[in-house]
Amino acid sequence: MDYKSVSMAINLATFLFFGSIWLGISAFFLLKKKKCKVYVLYFTIFYVYLYKVFDYTLFQFQSLLLLKHFVPNLMLNGLRAEKSLNLIPLATLTPGDVKTSLLNVLLMVPFGFGLPFITNFRMKRVALAGALFSIAIELLQLISGFMADITFRVADINDVIFNTLGAAIGYMIFALFVRMYRLLFRNWKMSAAPILQYIAERPQVDK
Repeated sequence: MDYKSVSMAINLATFLFFGSIWLGISAFFLLKKKKCKVYVLYFTIFYVYLYKVFDYTLFQFQSLLLLKHFVPNLMLNGLRAEKSLNLIPLATLTPGDVKTSLLNVLLMVPFGFGLPFITNFRMKRVALAGALFSIAIELLQLISGFMADITFRVADINDVIFNTLGAAIGYMIFALFVRMYRLLFRNWKMSAAPILQYIAERPQVDK
């Protein structure tokens, strides 16, 4: 099998896998939890974001490790697995890592902004969820690298730190956004648009 056909098959299988999970969860929310369609809409947006994060941090590069099993002559130029882990926080950062650190913060801002729309989590729980999500990604990068003895991603504690910071910043933007929305649209309780009313009714900013 050639590289292109195998790559397309893996991408299709990944899309169908995540799509099936989305269908199952959405049906569960609608039929079992009796959630409204607006809730499922916000969940879908957040779910697509999570998929894109996995795609950026894991699938785009680590899927090449899977391709190696189907295309034996594929040449991979990655890191040895034993060099794919850093557990020393902040001390190993260099001036060249500033851009990467900023990207790690920005990557998780939508997480902190979006999670409060589908949960009642406040700052601490959003930051904790962001940290756990980041740790899960780093572990998947590490495990896939050790399984293939080569990796394209380094499991780095600094990524977890900056990802968590990004989630916290995202939550603060969310809280500010809802407060500003209520201030600008004082008659939000009278709004006939369910999507807009859902935004204004988020309980996290209530005193």
